[in-house]
Amino acid sequence: MADEKQRSGYDREHLGVMRRVRIAVGLLILLLVMFGLLLGFAVLRDDGMRPDFKGGQLVVYLRVGRSFRRGDTLLLRLPDGNAAVRRVVATAGDSVDIRDGIAYINGLAERGNYSFTRTDARPEGVPFPIILRAGEYFVLGDAREAAVDSRDFGVVRAEDTLGKPLF
Repeated sequence: MADEKQRSGYDREHLGVMRRVRIAVGLLILLLVMFGLLLGFAVLRDDGMRPDFKGGQLVVYLRVGRSFRRGDTLLLRLPDGNAAVRRVVATAGDSVDIRDGIAYINGLAERGNYSFTRTDARPEGVPFPIILRAGEYFVLGDAREAAVDSRDFGVVRAEDTLGKPLF
C-alpha cells in the first residue's frame, strides 16, 4: 500500500513535469512562429553603408511594414542575391537626377548627414532623371563609392524590400 502511494505521488509529479514541458515547448513554438513572421535575420556581404553597417554584420530586421520615408534605411536583396541595407533618398512623386557628383531630389541638392563623398552616376547604370511612381524608392548607400544601389539597378519597389533594419 505504501508502495502504491509512492508510485502515485511519483506519477503526479511526473505528470506535472510533463505538463510544464508541453507548455514550454508550445510557448517556444509560438515564439518562433511569431519571431519568424515579425523579425528576420540577414548577413550583409558589402560595405555600401559604412560606417553604420559593415560587410559580415548580422542584421535583425522588422518584416512588417513596407512604407519608408526619406532618410530611412531599408533592407533589400541586391541583383546578386545578397541582402543589403540602403538609405531611401527619394519616394513616390520625387524626381532624381545625378550630375556633377551630386544627387538632386526634386531639383534640390540632396541634403543629409549620410554621405560625405561624391554621388556619381554609373555609365552602365540607369539613365537620369528618374521620376518615382507610387510604391517606389530610390536608394543609395552611404559609402557611395562602394555601394551597389539605385544608380545601378533602378528604383526599388516596396514589395521587393525585406524590411526595416533594427540593428
